[in-house]
Order: sequence, then structure tokens, then C-alpha cells
Amino acid sequence: MKYKIPHLLYVVLLLISIAITALTFFIKDPAWSTVVASVGAGGIASVVVAWLLDYRKTKIQAIENKARHEELMRQFIRIYRRLMSRVASECYGLCDKDEKHSFHFWIQLLSSNVDCLPKEGQHSTKNRCAHILSSVESLQRQIEIFQSQSATLIYQDFPDLEQTLQFFELLWVHCWGTIKQFETENYKVFIDTTYILYDDFINEFPQYKDDLPDDYSINEAVQLLNEYGSHPKSKNESTKGDGILFLCE
Repeated sequence: MKYKIPHLLYVVLLLISIAITALTFFIKDPAWSTVVASVGAGGIASVVVAWLLDYRKTKIQAIENKARHEELMRQFIRIYRRLMSRVASECYGLCDKDEKHSFHFWIQLLSSNVDCLPKEGQHSTKNRCAHILSSVESLQRQIEIFQSQSATLIYQDFPDLEQTLQFFELLWVHCWGTIKQFETENYKVFIDTTYILYDDFINEFPQYKDDLPDDYSINEAVQLLNEYGSHPKSKNESTKGDGILFLCE
């Protein structure tokens, strides 16, 4: 439950302190008048300071919560960038490495050539999908991290968090289903449902679409993966298959 500043309580305490101070006008004894005035003034000062500190603490907490939430969301963006780059990088041999296309194009290209790729070896469908699988698993783990770290945000009544949690709960199930498609060697459906993971996220959080690439090439994808240190091959190795075409006739 969100902490709310007890403004009414502070107002009442402030009025009491002011009333105590006002009593000095009715006290004839100078000594007692001084004592009452000190108590009243001290009360006024204490209430005002406490009120301001409470307000400041609440504002700082709100800023920290916003920063915590934003960092969790930025991690999703990093994972999606890796996922998008992985899909394009696994299209080597299917398209010129310098051609720029959308994520949807790379998904369709890889999906439509599943039956044309080798069954075994480095360029096999299974091997390519296994690389994509690692990003899907990272996405699923990040959802679990978001769910576990959102307890503090829930306590602070972070706005619209309940809807976000419901979405990520559904997205986790989609990740689970996508992983199952890989485990059952249904690679075409695995690739197609990988795009749904991206599409669902962008539809739910359109404000992050500009943080993800529109059109990009295989070379750019490999470069990004190398920067993250998460690509299974070096840049030189990744281009070895560029001269090998597996396109269906």
C-alpha cells in the first residue's frame, strides 16, 4: 500500500502549536508567557520541519521507484535488441550480409527456409534456432526478475504496475510455449512465435519502439552481438557461411 503524507495530521498539529503560542496574549505572568511562547514556537518549527522532511522523503522514493522501473524495462530493450540481432545473424547464407531489412523480414526469411537448411552441422536449422533460443530464455528470466523485484514497486503503489505484471505473466507463458516448440523440433513454429514475443511487447509498450532498430543488416547484427559478448562466433567466423546459399528454389 502506498504511503501517503498525513497532511491532515500535520495541519492539526500546526494549529495546536499556533493556539498554544496565541495563549501568551492571555497570560499575565511574563515567566509563564515566555514558557508557553517557547513551547508553541518549538511546536510550530517541529511540525513544519517534519512535514517538509516527509514530503521530501516521499518525492525521493517516487523518483527511485521510477528509476528502478525504468532500469528493469531498459533491460528488456537490451534483450530484444539481442534477440532481433540473433535472428538476422542466423540468416547468414540466406541473404547478402549488407542488405538491411526489418525484423519481420528476417523472421520470414529464416522461417521460409527451414526445410532448405542442412539437418546437421554448423549451418543446420537446429544450430541456428539454438542460438535464438538463448535470447528467448534470457527474456523469460528477465520476466521472472521483473516479477520478483516489483514487490517494492507494488508496496509503493507504482502506477499501472498491475496491468504490466499481467502482461508479463502472459508473455512468460508465450516464452514457455516458444521454448517447447524448439524442444519438440518444430523449428518453423519456433521461429514464427519468436516474432510474436516481439510484436506483443511493442504493442503493449509502443513508447519503446524507437529504441529498437527498424532496418538492419546481418553485419550490423553480428557487430551488436559481439559488443554484447554474446555471439557464439567471432565476426570472421560468422561470415564464413556468407558464400553458402540455402535458399529454397
